[in-house]
Amino acid sequence: MGIYKKANSNNFMMSKTVNGLTYFKSSGTNLKMEARATFDRWVIELKEQIRTGKPVRQEREPINNYTFSELADKYLEFTDGRLKSFYDTSLFVKTLLKRFKDTRLTDFSMQDLEVLQSDWINQNFSIAYANRLTAILKRMFTKAYDWEMINEDILKRVRKAKQLKGENKRLRYLSEDEAQRLINNCDNHLKPIVITALNTGMRKSEILGLTWDRVDLKNRVILLDKTKNGERREIPINNILYNAFSGVVRNLKTEYVFYNPETLKPYYDVKRSFTAALRKSHILDFRFHDLRHTFASWLIMGGIDLTTVKELLGHKDVKMTLRYSHLAASHISNAVKVLEKNFTDSLPQEQKQKNECLESV
Repeated sequence: MGIYKKANSNNFMMSKTVNGLTYFKSSGTNLKMEARATFDRWVIELKEQIRTGKPVRQEREPINNYTFSELADKYLEFTDGRLKSFYDTSLFVKTLLKRFKDTRLTDFSMQDLEVLQSDWINQNFSIAYANRLTAILKRMFTKAYDWEMINEDILKRVRKAKQLKGENKRLRYLSEDEAQRLINNCDNHLKPIVITALNTGMRKSEILGLTWDRVDLKNRVILLDKTKNGERREIPINNILYNAFSGVVRNLKTEYVFYNPETLKPYYDVKRSFTAALRKSHILDFRFHDLRHTFASWLIMGGIDLTTVKELLGHKDVKMTLRYSHLAASHISNAVKVLEKNFTDSLPQEQKQKNECLESV
């Protein structure tokens, strides 16, 4: 017991047995003299904490010097079937593997992540992309700590890396004319899918995986149990969507609303046909997910409050919905005008008469 250094590890570890219990802690340095001095101070503090009954922050010694590749395999196995966005997550993990495949988890530091972020930006990746990779890497290390693959010191090192600022929150939505052109240029199988997206704000995966037992045409509501945030969601069916559903040919051999007639299974993706429809409609810089943005933007511009839009989109936090708030500027401006009647005495006579005329119209 004392200070020691594992193979391929940056810092010295410290260990001390008191009353039959062994405590571990990182020295935070790779210099032996500094580690020795830190150890002596830590032992005094540790004994005092035990004597006075104060809680001792216990670090766990890594069971093995795992590599990032080993963590990636375990993480992908864990998230498969648990994570709605598993496919996208697996692509990000594979990107991280190209960089860190044989790197020991004990060698990771905040500086490594900051250098990595700079490299991504220098390679013309967006800030949003770099932040997504950083977030996934942090989640992986959180699980590594839960699985006792690393100790708390290593987890803290990785968590110190900050998200890059200046991320451009993309918000692209269609005008009514663009939306109609797009619908007109959709293939027969794609048209009801696009209409569903524009009138519900559902995610692409939710639409393509929609089954008839989730569609209640009698009460005009879609019931979603399996959502991205794990919470149940109900979406009303308006007349446009009702007519679209009524026009879909239902096959009793499949439960899916939208399906490939050759396989009777849901479409894996509609990227090719959607891109073709956009090209015919002369619509640029637009993705399928932007149909969800269009749904939310139209509601906000129509005067619907943020809380209602939040519920329809299935956002857990209203902060996610606030990205559309600027579209309600005119609605908000009109809202505060209701206060004017409380201050009529302070208005010039000419303005009072004008207001009275407007109210009488």
